[in-house]
Amino acid sequence: MLNLNSENVYIDSWIKTIICKLKKQKSFGLINSLIAVILGSLLLIISSKIKIPLYPVPMTLQPLAVLLIGMLYGRNLATLTVGFYIFQGILGLPVFANGGGLLYILGPTGGFIFGFFVAAIVLGELADRSWGKSYITSLISMVIGLFLIYFFGIFQLSLINGFDYAIVKGFLPFIVGDAYKMLLAGIIIPSIWKLAK
Repeated sequence: MLNLNSENVYIDSWIKTIICKLKKQKSFGLINSLIAVILGSLLLIISSKIKIPLYPVPMTLQPLAVLLIGMLYGRNLATLTVGFYIFQGILGLPVFANGGGLLYILGPTGGFIFGFFVAAIVLGELADRSWGKSYITSLISMVIGLFLIYFFGIFQLSLINGFDYAIVKGFLPFIVGDAYKMLLAGIIIPSIWKLAK
């Protein structure tokens, strides 16, 4: 169990720490939070459009973007960012890999999108507990985040098309590429944290 009162545990996210340091201010502020959420959601939109159009689940850079946002933004900002991104999609804006709308969320890729949200919350919490500051805990965080994305994605896809189909179409084509993304993110995060020192 982590002691939140320990000097080694930092509650602030990387983005809050670095912005406050650069601007020489003590609080992050509402405007900075809004800018961070908008920029993060833009990153998610862009990462959804960089894709290999597999069916029914396209291969995108979104898992990497979600992992980075969760670990750099912390729980509150990461939750708001991914939630805002999903909200835009539910409204019908074409922010997802192949469009938008409520029916998209209920379709074969909707579970992965919900998994993004859950992963952002969990990784953000781990980031707030300083798991992004060492390579080992950063990599463990990436494994947890990717597991959550796959869990919800495969669960919903299996409800629609069956478990075997979900594994063949929603897991096997992606695991090698996502393992590299996970490893890359796990190495990048502690290196980025050093910028806040």
